[in-house]
Amino acid sequence: MNRASGVLSLLFVASALGGVIEDFEYLSVVEMCDLLPQDTSFLRPNTCDNWVRCASNNSVLEQGGCAAGLNYNKELGRCILASSSATVCPYANAMADQHKNLCANETEGAFIVDPSSSDCRGYILCKSHKQIKANCPNELIFHPVSRSCVYEKQYHCPTSQARRASPACRSLPNNTRLADPVHCDQYYECVSEVLLSRSCPAASAYDASLGYCVDVAEVSCYKTAALPAPENTFCLDSATGSARVGYFADEDSCSHYYICGNPSAGKHDTEPKHLSCPLGQFFDFEKLSCRDRLNVRCQLDRCVGTNISYVNIAGDCQSYGRCSGGVTVSVGQCPTGYFFDERNQGCTETNYHYIACSV
Repeated sequence: MNRASGVLSLLFVASALGGVIEDFEYLSVVEMCDLLPQDTSFLRPNTCDNWVRCASNNSVLEQGGCAAGLNYNKELGRCILASSSATVCPYANAMADQHKNLCANETEGAFIVDPSSSDCRGYILCKSHKQIKANCPNELIFHPVSRSCVYEKQYHCPTSQARRASPACRSLPNNTRLADPVHCDQYYECVSEVLLSRSCPAASAYDASLGYCVDVAEVSCYKTAALPAPENTFCLDSATGSARVGYFADEDSCSHYYICGNPSAGKHDTEPKHLSCPLGQFFDFEKLSCRDRLNVRCQLDRCVGTNISYVNIAGDCQSYGRCSGGVTVSVGQCPTGYFFDERNQGCTETNYHYIACSV
């Protein structure tokens, strides 16, 4: 692969796969605040004396800088003397490195290590002897020798570097929470500048603006986060609270049925098999098999899943239902002394006593 195509390929992959949490320092302040609870104040990344305060219901997003000789203390939430021992700027070394042109003696399009990267994911692209910072895609790290993004098994990130503060936590106060961009029922928390993943309790999810878990019905998720699919509780007996195992008729369809497997780790089967009988057959919950639909008693809409025009009515062999679009749209009745025969699609003097319409 030539150098030009390598530049385009690496940049495209990084931008396409790099998550907003991993690339927190490269986001706009608006994008940062979208991940944070409202009214959160923090040190603006890659600075020592600039601050950001996210909007709340009663305020708008603010950003500003400290006066000369002062640095912003993210834990105190205010500017104090830069010389104070209480103010340790997490970007001091990185800012010093910014004044060094690491690309001064590099060839055009070269990839080099970003010394400010805390997790070996960062690299620098040299373009016209200028530095362009970027991150390797998720699960990849930058190899300083091959100068490319590789899997972690191909290069061991030095421990001293790997254990440094997470890029997403360097500018945030301790215990600050961030929304998970993918899972609405999860979130992140910065603890001693290490990013930890957390999960909300059952039936709740993380509200991105409030900064804590709320009932799923009331949650406002981060814009790209999704709620988990509801757990399938068909194999849980709601009356007794115990798991049920075996074959069961679908409560919404005459022709479908479930197979509930054995409980696992004390929990009912949450992924039961959902199967369908062949066309013209219904599931018989007494004999646990698919049978001719006229030989199965089913109280549900008998037009569902069929291509015939008229069907017998459960409990009344003289009545019939008219089907349209797979559902019953009207009900009719045969003349006195006549019975409806679904098989022949008409009224007849013979009562075949189909189980389907018997009481």
